[in-house]
Amino acid sequence: MSKVVQGEPAAASEKSYEGLLPKQLVEIYRLMLLSRRIDDREIQLKRQQKIYFQVSCAGHEALLVAAAKNLRPGDWVFPYYRDRALCLALGVTPEAMFLQAVGAASDPASGGRQMPSHWASRELHIFTGSSPTGSQLLQAIGCAEAGRYFHRHPDCAAKVAGDYREFKDVEHHADELTLVTTGDGTTSQGEFWEALNTASNNKLPVIFCVEDNGYAISVTVEVNTPGGNISKLVANFPNFHFAEVDGTDPEACFHAFQKAAKHCRAGLGPAFVHWHVIRPYSHSYSDDDKLYRSTTERKADAHRDPIIQLRQRLVHEGILSHDEIVALEREVDQETVEAADLALKAPPPEISSIPKHVYSETIDPTSEIFASSA
Repeated sequence: MSKVVQGEPAAASEKSYEGLLPKQLVEIYRLMLLSRRIDDREIQLKRQQKIYFQVSCAGHEALLVAAAKNLRPGDWVFPYYRDRALCLALGVTPEAMFLQAVGAASDPASGGRQMPSHWASRELHIFTGSSPTGSQLLQAIGCAEAGRYFHRHPDCAAKVAGDYREFKDVEHHADELTLVTTGDGTTSQGEFWEALNTASNNKLPVIFCVEDNGYAISVTVEVNTPGGNISKLVANFPNFHFAEVDGTDPEACFHAFQKAAKHCRAGLGPAFVHWHVIRPYSHSYSDDDKLYRSTTERKADAHRDPIIQLRQRLVHEGILSHDEIVALEREVDQETVEAADLALKAPPPEISSIPKHVYSETIDPTSEIFASSA
């Protein structure tokens, strides 16, 4: 999982930006840019019919990298399809993302079973997503409840032969938190409200991140959300830490997520962070937002692009020179091309592997261990 950076003190002579060192801002920029370059390469591959679907993270990168930089090993992550930058910052590789995009047998997320952008990593505690939007919210609640239970009843997490615990591999930490993300459109789903209700009543250490780009596919937030602002609707849930943040500003995002994580780890309850972001690309490659968004609106979004803003900031503040920025961007471009080329050479799953990930590869339900003793 991503290295935790909030604890690094700035040298006395080194300027910091909302607690971030210059080298950390450069790292954030690199991850944001890498996410965007992978999106752009996937769009090219979709045009060439080498992948079957593409949905972009563009415009959401700043908040996602900031979130990852405040997580610790042992935390749990329930992402949704726009969270490429989050997963990159946590440790998923560009090659792994392209392997999923092409549906390769060596795709570490699902062996080529899942759609692209259905992130998963057992090692990084990233839970695989379901295509129905919102399903991740109640799963995150269950994860947080289980973590608390195992902390209070550690014997239940131990491996014990002879019952179900023999087949479990339970890991838990006293101050772990669960991050669950969603788009603004999904806040109209019942699972969203059920999750908030349970998290509030039980003071669960869950951070809800609503990535609000103003659209649920082609439906505006004003039509989808009563009053046009989800923060106003949830403001009276008790035990929550609430924040509403410019999700295109990486420094503001880092600071906001740091506060949310502190609230959860202290056992004070859940956190709800509402990020206002942009969607410079269409909902997916199967969509054309020019059919329902004006040119003026799309240009206004382009001016708020978090990658362009941070690039300008790095140069203006003298953190990187123009030549250093260009060199970094070339390095990212090369990394992206090499990862995509490797994935394109990877073979698809064999037909004989159809049962994989459907039935257990380690447990035979017809074995004697499950035979009734009666």
